[in-house]
Amino acid sequence: MEREGGQWQVTEIDDATQIGSARRNAARLAEFGELPETAAGQLGLIAVELGTNLLKHAVRGRLFMRMERSDEGAVVDVVAIDHGPGMDLERCFHDGFSTTGTSGTGLGAVRRAASVFDAYSDSRGSVVFARLGTMPGPRRGSISIPLKGELESGDQWQFLPTPQGWSAIVVDGLGHGPGAATASDAVIAAHRQWPGEPGRCLTVAHERSHGTRGSACSTVAFDRESRVLVHAGIGNVAVVVIGLDDARGLASQNGTLGGICPTVRENRVEVGRGALAALHTDGLASRWSVHSYPGLRTRHPQVVAATLFRDVQRVRDDATVLVIET
Repeated sequence: MEREGGQWQVTEIDDATQIGSARRNAARLAEFGELPETAAGQLGLIAVELGTNLLKHAVRGRLFMRMERSDEGAVVDVVAIDHGPGMDLERCFHDGFSTTGTSGTGLGAVRRAASVFDAYSDSRGSVVFARLGTMPGPRRGSISIPLKGELESGDQWQFLPTPQGWSAIVVDGLGHGPGAATASDAVIAAHRQWPGEPGRCLTVAHERSHGTRGSACSTVAFDRESRVLVHAGIGNVAVVVIGLDDARGLASQNGTLGGICPTVRENRVEVGRGALAALHTDGLASRWSVHSYPGLRTRHPQVVAATLFRDVQRVRDDATVLVIET
């Protein structure tokens, strides 16, 4: 893909009519992505089965869907998130297992239809992830939604391949709604121009952000050969590098892009193979640890991102989390 970023469509599954809403959202995504008939049918099946599972078994179930288009074809991600009571994943994926007297083929059918499938469950709830299509580059995942009631979000993110590896950015425009989105647009445009140079990117973004509300931002660039991650950040967008046994937060500088901003400095850290880079806005609380979730560290980054979102989202703000495997 040339670039990747954007918000997710969310359907709150609190009654049977929302299953139909999820199916229609899937159909619109399939039409917009020009999916072949077979793939469109698979997407509809995934949306209905995951939505039905949320309605029957879950507390506060939400179904997230997102699509990317490129010359390589459309990729659609579907994520089901709930807040309990949790489930025995191994048993649930066997056809015929059911706790409600149904045929028990739902999650097994989703896994067979998906190009990529993964899940995680504990006493706090469950995350089920299904992808249709192939996404080139490192494994990665996100959740990004506006404050409830807003159509536009001040939070934005972007992933870009570079000749040396890849670059990613997460930006939080101050406030909410269209004004905040305009502020973050300026930063995303700078990242598109300077993806491999985090310091230069934020310097340019600051210059272009004058006259907007301003924003907080962190951007990282990864060199696959040297295994060095370069980070620059202004404001309170968090960056955490998660190793196999530990995690390290990367410090940002105080300030606001477009407002009072210091000379941008870069941090350089070496990262081990398989480490995760997690970036998120203050729409997620800062106190969390992947290592406090048994087995989560080995899951797909999309499942990691969705699980963190599930447990530390602040509902009174736009919220974005992005997790990339190095």
